[in-house]
Amino acid sequence: MPKVTVESQSTYSAAETFKKIKHMLETDHDLQKLDAGYKCNFNEGGMTGTAKGSKFEANMKVVSAGTGAAVTIEVDLPFMLTPIKGVVQSTLQRKLESTLA
Repeated sequence: MPKVTVESQSTYSAAETFKKIKHMLETDHDLQKLDAGYKCNFNEGGMTGTAKGSKFEANMKVVSAGTGAAVTIEVDLPFMLTPIKGVVQSTLQRKLESTLA
């Protein structure tokens, strides 16, 4: 399976960053268009999460980094979606940057 990894730095605390990313993943309409049936599960204590849809699986992790936080999202795509790997990566990167701005 091809993997897409998106990383971003945040000036917010790890807890606040996790809260913002969680909200974005649960409610963003553009992400829902990529796979309308995806479901998210979050571990607030560990600041991690998973998302699973009919077309992908993803893992998210937020860790403290200096005075802010670092976010990593890894998405596993099926081989048939390899041609849109760049679209998935750029969409997630744009959403992360917008959410954490």
